[in-house]
Amino acid sequence: MAKQTTVLREVSVEGVGLHTGNKSMVIFKPAPNAGYGIKFIRIDLPNRPEIEAVWSNTSTGMVVRGSVIEKNGAKVCTIEHIMSACFALGIDNLIIEINNNEPPILDGSAKIFAETLLKCGVKEFDVPREYYVLKNSVYFKSGKTKISAYPSDKLEIECTIGFDHPFLRFQQMFLRDFNKDFYLDNIAPAKTFCFDYEIEALQNRKLALGGSMNSAIVIGLNGVHNKKSLHYSDEFVRHKMLDLIGDIYLAGKPVKAKIIADKPGHQNNIGFVKEFLKKAVIENDEITGGDNEQ
Repeated sequence: MAKQTTVLREVSVEGVGLHTGNKSMVIFKPAPNAGYGIKFIRIDLPNRPEIEAVWSNTSTGMVVRGSVIEKNGAKVCTIEHIMSACFALGIDNLIIEINNNEPPILDGSAKIFAETLLKCGVKEFDVPREYYVLKNSVYFKSGKTKISAYPSDKLEIECTIGFDHPFLRFQQMFLRDFNKDFYLDNIAPAKTFCFDYEIEALQNRKLALGGSMNSAIVIGLNGVHNKKSLHYSDEFVRHKMLDLIGDIYLAGKPVKAKIIADKPGHQNNIGFVKEFLKKAVIENDEITGGDNEQ
């Protein structure tokens, strides 16, 4: 039977935030108990405000280009890569101290966050791990985005992306067996991306101020501008899968469902989570039977 977890020891990562350009450090610390969840603590602000990483705390401020949580005026931007790594590594409870308003973008993927969390080791609580599961289907549509979910005894994801752009008209990825090793090898290293024509507009909106060729793939009409080659030929849909996994974890618990996402994006991913939770029920392995740990 899968048990709730946290990390064994403290570890930190520092760098520059993608959108704000602010220097920051995140410190991962063991949670005190099962049921604590994942909480960001702004240690740079008076009274060290805590913000639980759940969809109900999401902010629409910068959500189009990243997932943002906010509570009582305290905000943390672009949390999706950390959340994605936590989901994949099976971390249910975690303290994340941060000394600014955005985690570092690092290399633009979840790889360094995942590797850092692996170094912490895992502590199990003597409490069963809980999951959100479906008894009925869920359908979400907004603009060009369509996301549906169906009952399943594990997490499966089918992700499709497409843009009105000659270099990136269509990519698709199927995740049939969501586990730590598959994630580390096939999803975590996939880097964030943007189109070259977006950069000036983003920066005019005070976004992408910390981005560089080292932390993002920049796409032009004839291919990528980066000198370093891609990790995967379909890296763009893999990164969208990475982001989707992180946003799904804003449900507050791991999810078991078959999810089919067409043109996902942060704002719509969170809208889907909200609809998903209207039909989801909480179960653990004592109810479902067997050990289905992610």
